[in-house]
Amino acid sequence: MIVLCICSSCKTQSKISVIVPQGSPELAITYIKNDDNYRVDVVIGADPLVAAFSSQSHDVIIAPTNLGAKLYQSTPSYIMLAVLVEGNYYLASRSKKLDTFADIENQQVVIFGKNQPSDIIMTYLLNQLKVTCNITYVDNVSTAQSMLVLDENLIILTAEPSLSVLESNILDLNILELISFYENAVGESYPQAGVFVKSDLNSQTINQIEYDFRSSTEKVNTLPREAAHLAVQLGVMLEEEVIEHAITRSNINYLNAWDAKSSIENFFLIIESINPALIGNTLPNDGFYDRGDDND
Repeated sequence: MIVLCICSSCKTQSKISVIVPQGSPELAITYIKNDDNYRVDVVIGADPLVAAFSSQSHDVIIAPTNLGAKLYQSTPSYIMLAVLVEGNYYLASRSKKLDTFADIENQQVVIFGKNQPSDIIMTYLLNQLKVTCNITYVDNVSTAQSMLVLDENLIILTAEPSLSVLESNILDLNILELISFYENAVGESYPQAGVFVKSDLNSQTINQIEYDFRSSTEKVNTLPREAAHLAVQLGVMLEEEVIEHAITRSNINYLNAWDAKSSIENFFLIIESINPALIGNTLPNDGFYDRGDDND
């Protein structure tokens, strides 16, 4: 019995610990959550992620890319392994058709997350496309969506999977995806969420994490219905149909950080031009990026 207890304890300690925010990042790692080699903690908001970076409580932190860069500047305890989710922000309206970005000219627009990536993307596109609108900021996407339910004249910024939840309750919702406008302006997509790993993990562990995370995202994208069913079994409190629809529009895509370095730095340069404090006032050095094959 003593031997069995010791072995059980060792197995528990050997699990790779992951912290991930609710939303598309959580859906991206559905198959990681179902893997006995991992312990996954799902959280709401940025505060638990900041605490995880500071305390080094987890082997893997999934977070907004700019947050990882900012905290790397102060303490390089984590490096960026990969991009996990590319842009999945959308504008939504109950009453106004949204065919082009110019359709929000002089409209009342609710944006969630002031000084967060959602705000940065909107600010950049408004400047680039020379569009003016009346902006109201709220703390989170749920508040923005509640405001739209109460006032059909508003336009809100939202994201998946919240958008699919909204569409399940509001018929004929008008939506406009922002990533295409960003890609036209920059030439690349924006890296919304990234995978950060402890810098002192051994190469074998990092390679295993990369393999497993890449495999999970590929399965989620290839088998969205199966992934949705599994997500519900693992505790995601949404209808399977909503999750499946959200997956197809979440732009879940695993890209090694070094391979995606150009799009990440372009995004950081935009942040630097608008609010440099959000990335620690300077671009991170090359040590911030995992080099993929160099782990072998």
